[in-house]
Amino acid sequence: MEHKVDPVSTPSPSGRAGVGRPSFAIYDASAGSGKTYALVKEYLKIILVAPKNDAYRNILAITFTNKAVHEMKSRIVGSLSEFAKDEPSKKAEDLMQDLAKDTALSIIQIKTKSQQIIKHIIHNYAAFDISTIDKFTHKVIRAFAHDLKLPMTFEVTLDTENLLIEAVDAIIAQAGEDETLTKLLIDFTMEKTDDDKSWDISREILDTGRLVLNENHRSEITHFQDKSIADFVEIKKKLIESCKVLEKDNAEFAQAALTLIENNGIDLKSFSRGTFPNHLISIRDGKYNPKNKTFHEFDDIAINKTAKDRALIENIIPELIQILGTIYKNFEKRDFYKAFLRNITPLSLLNTVSNELAKIQEEQNVLSISEFNAIIHREIQNQPAPFIYERLGERYRHFFIDEFQDTSEMQWQNLIPLIDNALAGQDDYGEKGTLMIVGDPKQSIYRWRGGKAEQFIELSKDNNPFANPDKKLEHLDKNYRSYSQVIEFNNEFFKLLSSEFEQPDYKDLYENHSHQKTNDKSGGYVNISFIPKVETIEEDEEGLDKTELFVLATLNTIQKVLQEGFEYKDIVILTRKRSQGIAIANYLTEQNIPLLSSETLMIQNATEVRLIIHLLKYLKNNADLEAKAHFLHYIAKNIQDQLSVHDFIAKGMEQKLEADFEKWLMSYDISLSFQNIRKKSLYEAVEVIVAKFILPPAPSEGGGDSVEILGGNTNEVVINHNTISGKKGFMTGGNYSHLLIEKAIAHRKEPTVAEKILWDELKEQSLGSKFRQQHLIDNYIVDFVCLSKKLIVEVDGEYHFTEEQIVLDQERTTVLNSLGYKVIRFLNEEVVSSISKVLDTIRNVLEEQQQTLELNNDKLFNSANKSKDLVNTQSPSPSGRAGVGNAYVQYFLDIVLERDVRNQAGIADFLNFWDKNAEKFSIPSPEGNNAVRIMTIHKSKGLEFPVVIMPFAEEDYSRKPKDKLWLDGEEMDFGLPKVLVDNSSAVEGFGVEAKAIYDQKKQEELLDNVNVLYVALTRAEEQLYVISNMNLSSKGEVPKNNMATFFINYLMSKGVFDENKLDYEFGSATKLSNKAKHIDTSKAIRVVAEILNPKNIKIAQREALMWGTYQQESIEYGNVVHEILSFVKTKKDVELAVTKSIESGLITLNQKELVHKTIQDIVNHQELQSFFSEEHEVLNEQTIIQKEGKTIKPDRMVVTKGKEVFLLDYKTGAHDAKYQKQLENYQSAIELMGYKVVKKALIYIGKEIDVVNL
Repeated sequence: MEHKVDPVSTPSPSGRAGVGRPSFAIYDASAGSGKTYALVKEYLKIILVAPKNDAYRNILAITFTNKAVHEMKSRIVGSLSEFAKDEPSKKAEDLMQDLAKDTALSIIQIKTKSQQIIKHIIHNYAAFDISTIDKFTHKVIRAFAHDLKLPMTFEVTLDTENLLIEAVDAIIAQAGEDETLTKLLIDFTMEKTDDDKSWDISREILDTGRLVLNENHRSEITHFQDKSIADFVEIKKKLIESCKVLEKDNAEFAQAALTLIENNGIDLKSFSRGTFPNHLISIRDGKYNPKNKTFHEFDDIAINKTAKDRALIENIIPELIQILGTIYKNFEKRDFYKAFLRNITPLSLLNTVSNELAKIQEEQNVLSISEFNAIIHREIQNQPAPFIYERLGERYRHFFIDEFQDTSEMQWQNLIPLIDNALAGQDDYGEKGTLMIVGDPKQSIYRWRGGKAEQFIELSKDNNPFANPDKKLEHLDKNYRSYSQVIEFNNEFFKLLSSEFEQPDYKDLYENHSHQKTNDKSGGYVNISFIPKVETIEEDEEGLDKTELFVLATLNTIQKVLQEGFEYKDIVILTRKRSQGIAIANYLTEQNIPLLSSETLMIQNATEVRLIIHLLKYLKNNADLEAKAHFLHYIAKNIQDQLSVHDFIAKGMEQKLEADFEKWLMSYDISLSFQNIRKKSLYEAVEVIVAKFILPPAPSEGGGDSVEILGGNTNEVVINHNTISGKKGFMTGGNYSHLLIEKAIAHRKEPTVAEKILWDELKEQSLGSKFRQQHLIDNYIVDFVCLSKKLIVEVDGEYHFTEEQIVLDQERTTVLNSLGYKVIRFLNEEVVSSISKVLDTIRNVLEEQQQTLELNNDKLFNSANKSKDLVNTQSPSPSGRAGVGNAYVQYFLDIVLERDVRNQAGIADFLNFWDKNAEKFSIPSPEGNNAVRIMTIHKSKGLEFPVVIMPFAEEDYSRKPKDKLWLDGEEMDFGLPKVLVDNSSAVEGFGVEAKAIYDQKKQEELLDNVNVLYVALTRAEEQLYVISNMNLSSKGEVPKNNMATFFINYLMSKGVFDENKLDYEFGSATKLSNKAKHIDTSKAIRVVAEILNPKNIKIAQREALMWGTYQQESIEYGNVVHEILSFVKTKKDVELAVTKSIESGLITLNQKELVHKTIQDIVNHQELQSFFSEEHEVLNEQTIIQKEGKTIKPDRMVVTKGKEVFLLDYKTGAHDAKYQKQLENYQSAIELMGYKVVKKALIYIGKEIDVVNL
């Protein structure tokens, strides 16, 4: 959307932009105020009035994301192109009028100049310099690599985390070789063990390593560069000794105070409740508790009213207070030392980690992107004319910095010399250099990577780092994005929040600089709602937990918005944490809501990519049964059709020897040599797998020309509202779970003895996690499951030792593992005789699962396999079969090729790499699709959406990651100017200066959290929905340090809050915007194969057989009709089913009439009327999992409302008694589920139709 803003400067009399513009212009641009319009306009002014057509060569525009770069380039080039047209667009005409007014150029001059400039840019596009700041820094470093003593061929890596992990692993590997390091690591391990923490020290060392690469800590870390491990060991000894001395001194001081009281003949009972002397005694005995009352003033020491020695006490109180003052100072110092001691061991490894990092980067010829700014910063320090910018400084005369609040301090300091050089002089035409920075400190949300709001705030005041004093500040305070109701809500809300701040600048920021003027879009809607209170319910019931309530409220909001006339693509759901987005995506996917998010398009979730990984694992180790089972599962579902999935996997697992396995696969037309694949390079090996299993499209899928899939399907359902019982949150089921729900309920009521014993323990949540009993996961009933930790607990009887059951259990476990669940099993006897041991095992596995989930939340997502509205990028198909142009596979092949070429990686190396990095890769999110978007608030920055929904608006902003504080260490006399301590409330007790640092940190954290909230609430154009949780105390008190408090306080300020009311509306929910209905214009691009794969000819071969000999003709014809009937539910479906079979190549157009007549004869057969009635529910080829784990798949079941079933099966060839037996087995299984089979029949399909009623 184009926005108009007032120009910073008046038109230049000479027509030159530089004359009228200030040298240093700062645009304070609140959300939606048209900052991009302002940037583009100022950029165009410079190039349009310049004497030459290549003035863009002298302009450097910097922003922070590739998307922002693309937008700015597109806006500039697009504007010039429109100006050059005979009939520009209305927006372009308005912009031309503004430019004409500011530059004194005529419309004809602007049009002519634009034609010349656009032609020049096209021929010199590389000089059109708009880039990210990282790309610019990289270009500088690359140009001066030799001067900076860097290898000329270095590669940039974004993967700093893995570099750190390698460095930490290398350090720990040195244990046993370096004596000093070994002792340090052992001591650290013992300290952690003594504190009842995990002995694994790698996490703490890794956290320390992150300090090395974090710009926020670089200035403090420089103080430790000359310190060795031995130096730190010595400091540690001194600290321990100092703590002992301070405690000893305090005991003596306390005794001296007690002696003073005694020598004055004062009765200890004269002190009120004996509080004061008891305080001294606790200090003397080493039992001092800092949380107890302390004594600093005369009146703090309470004396009994009846005390006869009051005068004596009052006489010595000043001396007692003085003694206690010394004691408290000593305790402050001791606590300070102890806090430092907790961090000194990992801190002592700073240089070791730093050196190891440098060594690894040198060996791998890579440079971490986090090093860029530090390298330049080191070179430009104390150099008035730094050589690193000597060429660039002459080229660039004008600078634009977008999103300045995200510029780190070091990045800004590095740019100052370059910009100062340009601002200080003039070019050959007498034009001075200029700088325009645009930003909004209220949208500063990247403090963790160096972006600080304070930097922009200081520049907005009196700070000017340049010699040129010509500086001007402009506030863009009109919102062009949102409707008036949204703007007015944010104005009131954030002004109210300003009272939360104590820091003057932060308070001023929201009190005086958050108000925005409205535009001509009147109306809009804001809704603040709260989820119902989570009630404790009876043990047999399963209510909704808090997360489930949030996702349910989100779904209800989407449905409400759709009813108002909005489309899916108009809606965005913003969350603070990725895990919250995952929870919502899981549920909405199950509810068939089309979704788009980067997480749903992750490469590792594609069925085909998982196949490749599992096969690579098998190639690495053919004893990996799990990998083999997954490989077989893929083939069973997507390639072979002779056996059921279960039977195919079971038979494949029986092939123990690799040669036997290959021979067995040959019987299914799968020809490959595992050993030959192992001999190939990594990329060649993957290419073979792709060619063998992925490239050939399944005939029934029409050759895989185009598969339109929505990313984000998951096999787990957070809440299912369609259970037979109608109870929300009852199960986590798959496609056929509705057939098993009654069975699960029955199992709950009739547990075995062992199950009852274990459930009695688990339901009390004694292990700290909620378990569910006899729960449906996909199409299995599991004994117990903890959904939050993805852990399944099975209790088995003796029959599980049978050979057949072992195979079934293995298949069941494989499927559950593929859904992300860990399965552990116990025997009945174990549970009955050793319940404590069983609970300990479960507790340990729960802890392991928690760590796994924290490391990789993304694994909750599975491949996109259901919806078909989105992503014309050959996503995984519903069957798991890839189309010819599967985007996931193409991206995966690119990754494999890069690893193969760059690292000469083998299969084992690549699998190790993939385990660590799989979650980082996703295909680009397609634009313009009609789907709800889910993204984190950070990713939404700079974007706008018609409707914004923000669930989980109840974050406790006082809870933060484990960060650290640097405190002044000069007074310690240990040679360390700075010391590192944990950021906790204990810091307040370390003295006045430490408390000031702690308080400032708390204010910074509050600002960062309010800024995140500001970004979220200002994304909405027309409607804004906030879903929070009151979380009131039993006394009705508002929670402290919680985001929900902000909304409750706002509602109170409006006088509308009622703790019994959950929904609050501002404005009208009626849709006001009139945007065009969504039209999907995306097109699938077919991949042209270089060779003809023989497997593609199979359809023609099948047709030839079908119409060959009489016997074969009858069987094949029956099979074809059978397959078409699977798509027929009622008589009305026949025409469409036959048409689809022609399109898919199953039959030809010439065969249509015969096939159509046969199917019509079946559906209209006099004896089969009840089987094709439109009154009942029809289930075609639905899998049923039996109690013992076996699966059956009747061809057709017709289910009445009275739970009566008509059972039908299609057969070909001669009549056989085994078919009757099979149908009777189906009947038994169905009736065990609580249904009644009232009629069953076999239909033999050949040249004639033969119905056999049983």
